[in-house]
Amino acid sequence: MQDNLVCRKKRRQRIKGQVESVEKDTQQKFGTGLTIVEEMIRLSISTSSSLFRVTNFYVRQRTICGTENSLVAWKLRNVLNQRSRVFHDDKGKPAHIVQHGNVPLTDEPIGKLAETAAKKWPDRECVISLHQNVRLTFSDVVRRADRLAAGLMKLGMKRGDRLGIWGPNDVEWLITFICASRADFTLVAINPNFQLDEFNYCIQKVGVKAVISPDNFKTQDYSRMLLQARQTCSTLEHIIIYSKDHVTGARRFNDVEQLASRAEVERIAAEQDQISCYNGSNVQFTSGTTGKPKATLLSHHCLVNNSKQSSIRAEFITGQKVCLNVPFFHAFGILKGLLCMLHAGFTLVLPSPSFNPVKSLEAIIREKCNVVYGTPTMWINLLDVHQQLQPPPITLAYGVTGGSPASPQLFKTIKECFNFDNIKTIYGLTEASGIDFESLPNESVELTNNTVGHLANHIEAMVVDENGNAVPFGTPGELWIRGYCNMMKYWNDEDATKKAIAKDGWLKTGDQFVLRSDGYGQIVGRLKDMIIRGGENIFPKEIEDVLMTHPLVVEAHVIGANDKVYGEEVCACVRLREGASMKKEELREYCKSRIARFKVPRYIEFVTEYPKTASGKIQKNKLKQEMERNGRIPTKSN
Repeated sequence: MQDNLVCRKKRRQRIKGQVESVEKDTQQKFGTGLTIVEEMIRLSISTSSSLFRVTNFYVRQRTICGTENSLVAWKLRNVLNQRSRVFHDDKGKPAHIVQHGNVPLTDEPIGKLAETAAKKWPDRECVISLHQNVRLTFSDVVRRADRLAAGLMKLGMKRGDRLGIWGPNDVEWLITFICASRADFTLVAINPNFQLDEFNYCIQKVGVKAVISPDNFKTQDYSRMLLQARQTCSTLEHIIIYSKDHVTGARRFNDVEQLASRAEVERIAAEQDQISCYNGSNVQFTSGTTGKPKATLLSHHCLVNNSKQSSIRAEFITGQKVCLNVPFFHAFGILKGLLCMLHAGFTLVLPSPSFNPVKSLEAIIREKCNVVYGTPTMWINLLDVHQQLQPPPITLAYGVTGGSPASPQLFKTIKECFNFDNIKTIYGLTEASGIDFESLPNESVELTNNTVGHLANHIEAMVVDENGNAVPFGTPGELWIRGYCNMMKYWNDEDATKKAIAKDGWLKTGDQFVLRSDGYGQIVGRLKDMIIRGGENIFPKEIEDVLMTHPLVVEAHVIGANDKVYGEEVCACVRLREGASMKKEELREYCKSRIARFKVPRYIEFVTEYPKTASGKIQKNKLKQEMERNGRIPTKSN
């Protein structure tokens, strides 16, 4: 015992000396008064429990610590790496991991990232919009983004102002995103399916000053709704429509691009060094399944680094073509699509303004796409269309799925259909940038099929019980995330921010999760989706995975049904293959030999479609409401 105490004391003294050396270098390079460095030193020589706080302080990198070429940052990383360790040695230990990475974090804002991409690949195609018949190079996109930014400033927009984008996957969405980053506006991404009241809520919540939108899309009359919104929203000054026709009371997108002088456009590029990576970059609204959508504010720092680490792990090959089925306004589309494109130099292919499986399949064939993105539901629809159309053989490098859990059977079918061995899974949430777990290169089929990937680099994860205490590895609990990736706040909602982020920086995800000792994670489901039947916790995904192995089942989603005796019963909403039929009891018998009796669905309902969000996620709360409204399952009053 005495020897251990001596060793620990010597180690603490050694670390203290190293940190003092870092402080000296810092003061020589940056001057005195760096209170954040002093705080890091204080934490690093305090008790061992401060390890996680120190690491978190580092990965957040509020000032100098993210500067890749800084000697100070390099030394500080070495000190912290000596102190840190990955807590997944033994299964009995608390489910808590600090995941370091070989590639350091960067302080580059999104605007500089786009500029770097344009200089590196000026003539390479950045985006191909098949439904618009438009092809733009990287230099085209940045040039147009700067013109738009200068034009908006000419109209009176200033740094920090909120710029809304309300529309589907068009090239104008991408240009607007980069424009906002280059001008230091905060981009507000609004669901293109929102109606007037929902839209009004969003723009008033964050005080949007200008909105860019198409004139219409499907049944959406954006022009009319925008003009109505301006009458009630005091901050909304400018409406910019991308359309060939003039709209009274609005400006045309192309006209705004031409407003500024050449000198004003050049000033946008000249002032990029003045934009801090810690400024707010993007507001993304949560799905609002438990109330009004919350406005999640993300910084340049978390978005650039999250996408950078993801693009490295994904091993993109420059020049690849990626078929983007997911929407831009969603974290999946922004991170894995738009921002990874700027890091890796691949080409984004937009098959249609919103997901259309036929158009997607046509785009994959026509443009010879190497990679396809989609939520599990999108992949299921793609498989259906592939089976109907029977196109020539397609070979992909790999596919990516995320947004909601997928079954092992779905992975198997996707790989067989599209002739590739590698499907990558991602898991994340809007409040943590979007990608917190992701498949590692060359991982086994078992890991791909049964996990949501490995913890992303420079992120800390812990799984806790209802009291906030870490559970052992392999035990279900709520996933908490900490690190550079976490949101800045919920805009104008201090109470919700405090509920979501603990004082020590942990973000509470609300997801029921299992953290493995090797760093891989398994999502069990949303805590609110868990079914409690007679005191037994039932996780819907386990039953869904079993149902998906039946040869006649295309899609299955499990919800809880109210029950007077057990509190809740299991209800399975199942979609069968086209033309197939079966009795409910047959499917129930199929389940009995594969899962415990108390998990076997009491209610089985065959459906042809499910309520979905615009990003393709199944809305289980609405599914349950539909089942109750149609009398298929009991309501609470029954």
